[in-house]
Amino acid sequence: MSASYPFSELQRGEDAATPEGRQLFSRLTKHVRLRQLQLLVALQQCGSVVQAAARLHMSQSAATQALAELERVLDMKLFERHARGMRPTIAGQALIDTAQEVLTGLQEAAESLASIRRGAAAALRLGAIPAAAMSVLSLLLPRFYDAHAQVHVDVHEDTSAHLLSQLMGSGLDAVFCRQPEALPAAFVFEPLLLDAAVVIADAGHALVRRRDITLQALKGARWVLPSYGIAVRNILEAEVLPMLEGASWFPASTVSLPVLEGLLTQPGAVSLVPRSILPGLRTQGRVRVLDVHIEGQLPPLGAVYRRERAPALLLEMLRLWHRLQLPHAASTSTE
Repeated sequence: MSASYPFSELQRGEDAATPEGRQLFSRLTKHVRLRQLQLLVALQQCGSVVQAAARLHMSQSAATQALAELERVLDMKLFERHARGMRPTIAGQALIDTAQEVLTGLQEAAESLASIRRGAAAALRLGAIPAAAMSVLSLLLPRFYDAHAQVHVDVHEDTSAHLLSQLMGSGLDAVFCRQPEALPAAFVFEPLLLDAAVVIADAGHALVRRRDITLQALKGARWVLPSYGIAVRNILEAEVLPMLEGASWFPASTVSLPVLEGLLTQPGAVSLVPRSILPGLRTQGRVRVLDVHIEGQLPPLGAVYRRERAPALLLEMLRLWHRLQLPHAASTSTE
């Protein structure tokens, strides 16, 4: 839910690669097989060649040979043995992290292909941060399917930074997230939903029935902190907690709604959250928004997509959203 992302990092290309990096990339593309990537992940999860080979229906000797070949190609040790089996080296872990992403991407592609084989007319690959999934896609997708029952939509939920990186690499058609501070010229952000920071508490909290609550009235409250690095946490730390001398909070921070709901049942507990996540609360009857005015502004939620190559189905999906005429919908439209 953060409002800014390291696009300079996302845009790094071949020109920025070091000679050694280009050499290793060349070796990987020429010699590494998907089966070896599967083996790396299985070795990390199982901790032994015997168990990893069994999981992949390989012989132990074939698994040992595949790992040795990969280490020879890279001229780096990827695993080290210890008393209880094997563990990845720093180099091994770096490659395993990428291998997991590659295999996950292939699995998602396989699901899209399977849907097309079953009769899907087209496929859309969408990324969404949790707030956008709960407040935008949960309303939009049912209406989209009323008109396009045969379109396979693959929704991947993650952080904005990770999803935008996939979008830049053409792994996604659009990302539903907060407005970034900057975008490469080839991409556009279309605002869809205005958002705000709100204070929430359990229905039994003493301030629930009061109106025009000042921040000072929350002086004795105990805060459930949002996770670091998200926009609402920045507002809490910059504009709310400094106004409350001796403010206290739980020794935890979270974006998990079940965890948040559980902590709000504690005496005096409150939290600052985006208004957009409220539909995702399981116990909405137990969680209430307190009548407190918060000055800090949250960036709107919307869609990031390629300016010139946006799929027609995506643009139609966005037009459907604007036709909903929701109370907090942003006014910009693709029409």
